[in-house]
Amino acid sequence: MIIITNNPMVKEKINQACPLSFIDGSYGEVLVEVKQQIIEKHVVLLSHPLSGSIKPNETYYKTIFVTETTSQYIDIESLEYIESAIAVYEKFIKNKQRPNWSLAVLKDFAFVDFYIAQSTLDRMEVLR
Repeated sequence: MIIITNNPMVKEKINQACPLSFIDGSYGEVLVEVKQQIIEKHVVLLSHPLSGSIKPNETYYKTIFVTETTSQYIDIESLEYIESAIAVYEKFIKNKQRPNWSLAVLKDFAFVDFYIAQSTLDRMEVLR
C-alpha cells in the first residue's frame, strides 16, 4: 500500500506504516498525482478519492490510499473514480473558491484528514 497525501500531519505521524508519496501542493494536485500513478504505475485505489464527506473546496488536505500491482494494465475502475473526483473538484473550485485560511484553520483541516486516514488504516488493520 502507498499513501498519497499533501497533509503534513499524515506525513509526520503515519509515514512509517507504509510508503508515502508527499505532494507539496493542493487537494487537486493530490488527485492529479493519483491519476498519474494509476496510468503510469498501474496502482489501484484502496480508498475513494472523495471520502470523508468534505467538499473539495471546504478543505485543503487530502490523503488517498492505493496499492501497487504487478498488472501491466490500467485499472479502469480506479481511473474512472479518480477522473470523476477530479471533475467534482474542478466543479466545486470553479463555483466557490477557497478562502485564504488561517494557520489555525489549516491545522484543523490537517487533523480531520489525519483522523480519516488513521481510521482507514485501523479498519484495514495496517497499524496493528
